[in-house]
Amino acid sequence: FADLLAGKDVVHVPDLAASCTDNKLRRAVVDLRRSRTGLNIAVRKNEELLGVIAVGRQQVRPFSEAQIARLKGLAAQAAIAIENARLLADLRQRTNDLQESLSYQTATAEVLRIVTSSPHDLKPVFEAILDRITELCSADAGNLWLYDAGGFTPVAMRNPDPEAVALLLNNPFQPGPLTALCQAAKTKAPVHVPDIAADDAYRAGDPFRIWTLERVGVRSLLAAPLLKQGEMVGAIVTYRSVWQPFTDNQIALVRTFADQAVIAIENGRLFKELRERTDELAQRQAELRVTFDNMAHGVAMFDSELRLAAWNRQFQEMLDLPEASLVDLRTYADFIRFLAERGEFGAGADPEAELQRYTANAARHYSFERTRPDGTVLEIRHNPMPEGGFVLIYSDITARKRAEAEIRAARDAAERALAELQTAQASLLHAQKMAALGQLTAGIAHEIKNPLNFVNNFSNLSVELLDEFKETTAPALAALEEDKRADADELIEMLTGNLEKIAEHGRRADGIVKSMLEHSRGSSGERREIDLNDLVEEALNLAYDGARAQDPNFNITLERNFDRNLVPIEIAPQDITRVFLNLFGNGFYAANKRRKETNNPNYKPTLTVTTSDLGGEVEIRVRDNGGGIAPEHRNKLFQPFFTTKPTGEGTGLGLSISYDIVTQQHGGRIEAASEVGAFTEFSVRLPRVRHVITTHAAA
Repeated sequence: FADLLAGKDVVHVPDLAASCTDNKLRRAVVDLRRSRTGLNIAVRKNEELLGVIAVGRQQVRPFSEAQIARLKGLAAQAAIAIENARLLADLRQRTNDLQESLSYQTATAEVLRIVTSSPHDLKPVFEAILDRITELCSADAGNLWLYDAGGFTPVAMRNPDPEAVALLLNNPFQPGPLTALCQAAKTKAPVHVPDIAADDAYRAGDPFRIWTLERVGVRSLLAAPLLKQGEMVGAIVTYRSVWQPFTDNQIALVRTFADQAVIAIENGRLFKELRERTDELAQRQAELRVTFDNMAHGVAMFDSELRLAAWNRQFQEMLDLPEASLVDLRTYADFIRFLAERGEFGAGADPEAELQRYTANAARHYSFERTRPDGTVLEIRHNPMPEGGFVLIYSDITARKRAEAEIRAARDAAERALAELQTAQASLLHAQKMAALGQLTAGIAHEIKNPLNFVNNFSNLSVELLDEFKETTAPALAALEEDKRADADELIEMLTGNLEKIAEHGRRADGIVKSMLEHSRGSSGERREIDLNDLVEEALNLAYDGARAQDPNFNITLERNFDRNLVPIEIAPQDITRVFLNLFGNGFYAANKRRKETNNPNYKPTLTVTTSDLGGEVEIRVRDNGGGIAPEHRNKLFQPFFTTKPTGEGTGLGLSISYDIVTQQHGGRIEAASEVGAFTEFSVRLPRVRHVITTHAAA
């Protein structure tokens, strides 16, 4: 054989006895088999020795070349047969492996199908996993455990021991440190115990391992951990009651099923969370829907494609949208066209123009109010959404608008009442003052009138007597020396001047007394319906002629803006004329004074008179372009004896008398507006319905 191993194909020994001196094997062949001639033919495949064909003879008779050749042929055939057998064995092994792999894959797919079809119930998954493991691994029993801090709890069992079932189901299992479960938890890898009887835990006297072998009858054991992100969540343990270690493929299969169990557990957890979230979402959605439908506002949401995505009941009711119409109103364009065609935007509104107007502002916040054809007032708020689209919020503000209108009306009425009350109070106070003042001035005027008449009469008489004295003493004065005659003439002139001053101031005092008597007498009381424009024109001409008579150089531009549609009004024309004469005279004075003070050739004194019919009252405005009234004087304009004119040029009673005539006799208003250096404007408003404020002066 050594030669064959060395590479020879044929070893032919004609006489074994002669060549076995140093070869113990040949010696044994000769002695035991009584062989004398031997022939060994190598059976090879590609230089690889597969076997040997050995033949021998008990007598010395060498084999012929032909015989050797035939044996070599048989050796070649034997090599082919051996190779065929090997190939057949390989084929069978591969077939078995493929069948096993197919079985594993089929089982894995079946378990995955169960995992997918039963995410909410893990019991069928665990049962299927144990069924496939015990079947494919030729195991007698098995358990699938879930693990938490309290220990291991079985959730699926195959062919369990009744005593073990009673023990394990009542209390979570806490394995000892030497058990396969504990080792799998520690190493986080499958633990294979080929023979429990030869295991260290059994030899060390671990009670559970002894109980497993002697009571349950387990001999070979495989434990695979269920790992989720490196943490143990359970384990699969499968057993055999006879000594038969698990193969690597079976260990890999159990590991695969362990991964599937983890997937099922995670799917179950996720499904539970999803179901809880879904239930919570459904509850929230139902609550929101109830809230949405019971909101006081109408709400409609349009998505990024401007399609009607959601709406509530109030939206339908506020806009009178039947269910059938909402089926057709799927877009914002449909909605706007529908409203326009129904007349929501007013009669004759162009639907396309309305659509363009609303869509142009679709991306911004805005709000507006719209009155529906039935009179309902809606407030509409447009709120764009970040992801596109917008929400329309409709609020029925009809009641609010009605309340606001009522509040405004009440406020206006209160303001009018307050203004009337304030006017009445001011007028009453003024009237009381004027009544008392009238009594006082009337008494004073009557008391002063007689001595004043005496002064005026005797001053005039003294002037006449002085003239007679000059005529009588003229010859005597002519005879005097020149210096004495000059002194006498000077004395006479001085007396004449003094008497003229006494007469002038007497006449002025008489005018003041007459004004005081007029002020105390009040209105003439005669009222009739007149054309106010004619009355204003007449008073304006009268005032202008009077001013020209006093000063021939007086000149002013008169502008008339009369309302030609002014309806006649019932007033006391004589008294109102006094008011106009006072206002026109003051305007003439102010404009002429500014002309004299400024000496500006471009300045043009102007007085503008405007009449207006305001319905329930008429307005007369008198505006001059004089120097204006200082702010500190404006509140005193209508007080008796207040004047801004120099001493001797005004009594201060004109505006006070005018105020009484307008407010007391006619129930109207008179106001002044002014800007220093620009203008002064008096506004007189006379009501068509007389509101006379009655005053009672204290006795």
